[in-house]
Amino acid sequence: MVTTARARVAVLGGDGRRPDDWAPGADVRVFRGRRFGGNGELKRLARSMRSGAIDRLVVLARWNGHSATTFAVRLARRLGIPVEVIP
Repeated sequence: MVTTARARVAVLGGDGRRPDDWAPGADVRVFRGRRFGGNGELKRLARSMRSGAIDRLVVLARWNGHSATTFAVRLARRLGIPVEVIP
């Protein structure tokens, strides 16, 4: 029996609701925007990306400051993680 690993998708931004529409069938981890989760969420996301625990990043730009969005997108691209920015 062969098991297929589920994609590990990180969603940055929003208020923590599960965005299953963006990654059906994936293991989705939500990192809330600063307004809802503080600066610790962005640091947790960065650690997860650097450790190889994230396969794809979805950024809900409306829920983040420009600096958080820019930081996450640049880090993901540097690490070779595909990024989708949703305005």
